Amino acid sequence: MKVLMIVAGIASLATPVLAGDVKSVFTEIDLKKCKQTEKADNEVFAGAWHCKGYGGYDVFIRSGDDRDSVAFGKSDDKNCSGMKSFNHFNAAGSKIEWRVKDAKPIAAILRWTVSLEPDSTKQGTWLVVNKLDNGSACQMHYVNGSFPNANDAARKAADEKADGFVCETGIPTYDSSIGEPGISLEPCKALAE
Repeated sequence: MKVLMIVAGIASLATPVLAGDVKSVFTEIDLKKCKQTEKADNEVFAGAWHCKGYGGYDVFIRSGDDRDSVAFGKSDDKNCSGMKSFNHFNAAGSKIEWRVKDAKPIAAILRWTVSLEPDSTKQGTWLVVNKLDNGSACQMHYVNGSFPNANDAARKAADEKADGFVCETGIPTYDSSIGEPGISLEPCKALAE
């Protein structure tokens, strides 16, 4: 009996790896290594690219009028995450943090640099949390870069909200120390209409 109690006591000290633990995998966007799918025009359109992503999700980038849009999925056709861009001038970052649960990516976090006012040289950053959903994606949460522990807040939102967030009808949320993120907070269904 004492042996059983000792074994039980030792087993309780061990830290098991639980099913459902979430980890991060990082990838870089390098447009020189991506396939350019549309060339720039002579006016404001800078081009479109198809980049390798992670776990069956590719990255689709469009740039025009000093604003980017980024979609995650199998295609960018009707991909809700690619239908949104910040209202002011912006640029998507180059490092993607993929949140992976049970070997499956559930969210992608990307930092954006955004002008704080129209035509302003003052800039800030926003972390955009994208829910990955059956080969497509939608933006579900925004964290202002100056928000305390912004990276941790973005990971927490990804880990806690991705499973229950419904892209078609879900309204994106945000954590901010400077106000709203300056991007449409409409659900995907409203954007598609």
